[in-house]
Order: sequence, then C-alpha cells, then structure tokens
Amino acid sequence: MTQAGEFSEDEWQSLRRLPLVAASIISAVDYSTMSESKEYQAFADFIRKSSEKRRQSEFVAMILDETVAADLQTFQSLCTSVASAMSGEKPVDRALAEARDIAKMLDQRLDKKAARAYKEFVLDVALAVARAHKESALPFASPISTVEDFHIRRLSVALGV
Repeated sequence: MTQAGEFSEDEWQSLRRLPLVAASIISAVDYSTMSESKEYQAFADFIRKSSEKRRQSEFVAMILDETVAADLQTFQSLCTSVASAMSGEKPVDRALAEARDIAKMLDQRLDKKAARAYKEFVLDVALAVARAHKESALPFASPISTVEDFHIRRLSVALGV
C-alpha cells in the first residue's frame, strides 16, 4: 500500500518536494535573510539525520531516499520567492493548499499510520528550520518566532495533524 507506484509522477514529485516547501516557508516568513543559511543547514541536517530515525515508517523512508535535493541556493531562491510575493501572489496560501491536497491524497491512499508519519515528518522539518536560530538574545526567549509559530500551526491544520 505504500509503494511509490500508487502515485502519479506529479504526485510523487509533490510528496518529495513538500518538506523543502515547508522549510522554505518557515524560513521566509520571519523576514530575516540573515538566518537563511542557518535554517538551510538545519533543514539539511534534519533530512540527513532523519534517514536513520524515520526508518520505522516505510513511506517516509521512501520519501527520504528520494527527497528533492536542495542546495543553499535553491533553498534561498524559494525563500526569496515566498518573501517577495507575500503581499501579492500569496505563495504561503498556495503552499498550504498544496499541503492540504497532499494530506487528503495520503489519507485516501495510505493507511493511517503511514499517512500520519509523513505528515509529522513534514511538521518536524518546519520545526527544525524554525529552531535553527534563537529569536532573541534574552535567555527566556522562545526559539521560534511568533510568526513562525503561526505558520507552523497553519501547516499543521493543513496537514490535519
């Protein structure tokens, strides 16, 4: 039930790309290009470390084996496109709609455990990126900004987690 062949090539590409989209949204919404390289590194490290950790979910393991490769330039380009269009094209809303569509597709085609594992993986990617840099020098400050938290919650709702 968790074979890649059950998805069209476009659907599979969307599934493979969603972790990168989630990471770039969370990176871009805090309007800080200074933290992009830290956030990219957090994304890359999280994907690498997840390869061992997420093996209990066959579906997430397949996604990790074929995750869309992204170098720093690709990541920054996505962040720039999100940030520059925040008031116009609404790329965050489009990405959240895409996440919602993917979640519905997964719920229809996978068992609940596999679908939930993928959705939680995407949220974990977003959280890893949000935690990549501390938002304030104050010792009691949250590692996640208010705007990042807001968009992580929106992503969680879109994914149905």
